Order: sequence, then structure tokens, then C-alpha cells
Amino acid sequence: MSNKEIFSQWQPARTAPKDEVFIAIFECSSLPVLCTWNEPESQWIFSVVQVNLYQGKWNDTFFDTEYETAGALIAWMPLPTINVRKK
Repeated sequence: MSNKEIFSQWQPARTAPKDEVFIAIFECSSLPVLCTWNEPESQWIFSVVQVNLYQGKWNDTFFDTEYETAGALIAWMPLPTINVRKK
């Protein structure tokens, strides 16, 4: 798939489904993230990779959960379909 095909799949934020996991871009992040709507908080929820120093090296990686308001979503796209052959 070409970059043009990939970027043509981005959808306007106003059309984002609140009952699915999808790829999202937020105002706060320069990288796409997997995201879904969190109804109790009335916000988008996603995880970002963080890293800390451990024994003098940047090797202590972990996921941090983030929340963003509905208006912070810039664009979204559905997850790609993966064809898995069963043996």
C-alpha cells in the first residue's frame, strides 16, 4: 500500500465511532495511536510508550494510559484487516 493510499484513509474526527478501536491522531501527539471511547470519562483513551532510565540506560519501557477530550481528536482511520491463514 502506498503512502497516498494510507493517508487517503484518514477520516474526519466528527465521524469517529465510539464503539470501536481505531487508529487516531490527537493534537497532543505527533504519532498515531490505537484509541477507543471511554464512556464513563466521556473522553478518548489510548496508550503511549514511555521510557525511564534504568542502571544508566534508557531501557525501562512501559505503557502509560492517556485521556483526551472529544475535541482533541484530529483524524482517525479503521484498523487494517489482517488475513490469517488457518492450518
